[in-house]
Amino acid sequence: MFFKITSELRREWPEGLGDRVDGRFVLHRHRDEEGPHLDLRLEQDGHLMGWRIEASALEDEAWGVEKGPHSARWLEQDGDAVREDAGTYLWVERSRGRKSLWLRGERGLVFVRVEQQAGLPAHVVRAVAVALNEAGASADEAARLVVDGLTARGRAISRLCGLGRELDGAAFEENVWRRALAGLSLDEIHVQLRAYEVRFDAKYPSLPVSRPERLEGEREDTRRESALTIARE
Repeated sequence: MFFKITSELRREWPEGLGDRVDGRFVLHRHRDEEGPHLDLRLEQDGHLMGWRIEASALEDEAWGVEKGPHSARWLEQDGDAVREDAGTYLWVERSRGRKSLWLRGERGLVFVRVEQQAGLPAHVVRAVAVALNEAGASADEAARLVVDGLTARGRAISRLCGLGRELDGAAFEENVWRRALAGLSLDEIHVQLRAYEVRFDAKYPSLPVSRPERLEGEREDTRRESALTIARE
C-alpha cells in the first residue's frame, strides 16, 4: 500500500493546541538493498509505527509505504542509520485513508500529511515483473518503459486515424477504430497501421527527390551517352 507524504516546515506551533503530545518520534536516514530512504517512526502503544519515505529529506512531496511495528528502542538507538531529527508529535487527523500530524523536533516544526493511494493489484505487479525479466530490464526502468510504450501506442493510433480520415473520409469511424485499437498490443496496432500505409502509398506514390533538367538544345540521346561515359570512367 502506497502513501503520498507531504511535509511543510512551519514557523509557529498552532494556537489552541497548547503543549499536547501523542508520543515521541524519530526520523532516521537509512540505506538498504532498495536504496536510500527516510524512516519516520512514531511511538504508539509501546511500539513504533510509521512510514518508509522515498526521499533524502522530510520536505515537499514524496512517496512512502507503511512500516510494520518496531521496537520502541529505536527512539534511543540508531544502528546503521543516521538520526535526522527526534522529538514529539501530535495527531491532527487520523482517518483510514488520510492522516496529518505535527512533528516538534530538534530542527523545528514540520506539518506532515499522509494520504493513501490506490495500489496495483498483485496480479498486475507480477505481470510487470515477468515482462521486465523477459526483456532483461531492471525494476528501475519500469516507469520509463511504461511511458515509452504509451507514447508509442498513442502515436501509432493517431497516425492510423490520420491516414484513415485521408483515405476513407467520412466513412472512417474514428471512435470505433480507437476503441478497437485500445484492446490490441503495439505489434497488432502496427499491423493495422501498415495496411493503411500501403493503401496510402498506392494512392499517393512518391516522386523522385530530384530529376536532372535537360539543357537547352540538348538531345535525350546525347544526355544518355554523356551519362554512360561518366559511368565508364
